[in-house]
Amino acid sequence: MFNESKKIKTMLENIDAKLNHIEDIAADNRALIVKLIKQGNQIVNFLKELEADVDDEYGITEPPTFDSFIETQNNPNRSINVQELIDAYIEKNKSLKEFEEEMKKHKDKLTPGQIGES
Repeated sequence: MFNESKKIKTMLENIDAKLNHIEDIAADNRALIVKLIKQGNQIVNFLKELEADVDDEYGITEPPTFDSFIETQNNPNRSINVQELIDAYIEKNKSLKEFEEEMKKHKDKLTPGQIGES
């Protein structure tokens, strides 16, 4: 009887130790999740700022309305306007490709969340 109770006590102590270990792991996971959420928020804020900078640089405004679309359809110089839009799109696309290539060149020098000069 004494031997069995000692065995049960040892098993309960092992279970207690394992439960404490699981609690520690859960706390570590919570801390890691908080850090990841903060980092994700920083990335979102950075992308919002980057999008605002790109919009300003390339002169992107609000999307066209239905009325402006109808005006464009009735315009006799429509093909000229469309060609200008296509040319502007191609030019901006080239600039964006150049920017992407430049980013790839300096990928190792970029630090997410860092803004401005160091």
